[in-house]
Amino acid sequence: MTMSNTAAAGNDNKALITFFTLVIILSLAAEAFIVNGGPLWMYFVLMWIPAFSAIIASAVSLKGDKEKFSLKSFLSGLGIRKCRIRYILLAVLIPLVYLLIPYMIYWKTHPNNFGYTGVALSLILKDCLPALIIGIFPGILSSMGEEIGWRGYMLPALTERSGLKKALIITSLFWCCWHLPLLAFGDYMAGAPVWYKLPAFVLCIFPVGIIIGGLTYLSKSVWPAAFLHAAHNNYDQAVFGMITRGDDMMYYVSETGFLTIICAWVIAIIMIVKVKDIAAKEENRI
Repeated sequence: MTMSNTAAAGNDNKALITFFTLVIILSLAAEAFIVNGGPLWMYFVLMWIPAFSAIIASAVSLKGDKEKFSLKSFLSGLGIRKCRIRYILLAVLIPLVYLLIPYMIYWKTHPNNFGYTGVALSLILKDCLPALIIGIFPGILSSMGEEIGWRGYMLPALTERSGLKKALIITSLFWCCWHLPLLAFGDYMAGAPVWYKLPAFVLCIFPVGIIIGGLTYLSKSVWPAAFLHAAHNNYDQAVFGMITRGDDMMYYVSETGFLTIICAWVIAIIMIVKVKDIAAKEENRI
């Protein structure tokens, strides 16, 4: 390794350390504020801390490299690039699969807990379909903040150092752990005891992180990640969760249900196989 390469590697490490330091300290402060009765808008602030940390880290990297500033390359370094529309479509369809199937099973086995029991399918679609589609777009305003940090900056930065497989695992685990204070001490995913929802949440959201990371790798853009994240939150929290009741529902569906865990892992495995295939083809070209 030449001196220039060593300096570049050291600068990249400094940028990554800056990212982790900022995102951990600022997130813990925001989460502490939230669990102690902070206003709802603090959730929005929290979700943009990863993006803020990534922007600062990218600036540190550019300063160390002493390159001439280019807005296009700066945004590209955060994953903000164009992508094919098929990846956006996949991003909104994939969470529909791993969330709707568990909810449908729960509604079928617990008909009294479904808000539309006995109602015609046409009426259900008329009520829910607009919310399923339209609700995604305002959600992007917040999900983009997280995804610029996690999949726009952190995933490729770790991929350069440890390879795609380890980067996907570390990014997904870090994303899971980032939520845990809100589950342990706040009212996030209320309805299940802490001893259950902490491991169940990790088992559910880890494969979702793999799916989002894989889609980011395939699309070379953070936009599908933001759309999938926003669609996931909208489908689960604003649509399916709103028409479902039951003291035991969190054991079956949403982000702690065993049915969702199974469905998410199935799709994650499919995504891993697809990503490995594409990565192998790219290596053969090189």
